[in-house]
Amino acid sequence: AHEYCQWLGTLSGRNIDLPTEAQWEYVSRNRGQKVLYATDNGKIEPGRNYPAPDEDVLPVGSYPPNPLGIYDLAANAGEWIYDWYSADYYQNSPQYDPRGPETGSEKVYRGLATGNTPKTNTTVIRSPRRIEQKLYSPIRGFRCAISGL
Repeated sequence: AHEYCQWLGTLSGRNIDLPTEAQWEYVSRNRGQKVLYATDNGKIEPGRNYPAPDEDVLPVGSYPPNPLGIYDLAANAGEWIYDWYSADYYQNSPQYDPRGPETGSEKVYRGLATGNTPKTNTTVIRSPRRIEQKLYSPIRGFRCAISGL
C-alpha cells in the first residue's frame, strides 16, 4: 500500500503516501471535531449511511461521504496507516501532527470493516496489524493522501 501510494506520487508529481494516523483521524472526525462516527451526520443509520447487518463489502461510494467529501471512512474496509503502532504512543507524542514511532513491528490500522458493530467502528478505535498478511482479505484496504496542498 505504501509503495503504491509512492508510485502514484511519482506519476503525478505530488507528495502522496498513506495517511498518518493523525491525518486519518482529523479527516474522519470532520476537521478534528468530537465526532464518534465518520458518516455524513456523525450518526450510524444502517442501510442509509452505514452497512446494514446483512450487507457485505460494497462498491466505494455506496453511502454518503462525510462532511469533507471523503467516502467509506465508517465501514466497508479497515485501512492501513503510515504510522508504526505503539499502544502508549499518544501519551508522550507531540500535540500537533504526531507521526507515530520511528520503528515498530506492526502498523496502525484504522476504521473497521463491514460486519463489525457500530460500537467498535468509531473514529477513535485504533489497532495494530502485522504488515505481512498470509491471506488476501477484501475487508482490508488503504487510501492514499496528498500532503502539502
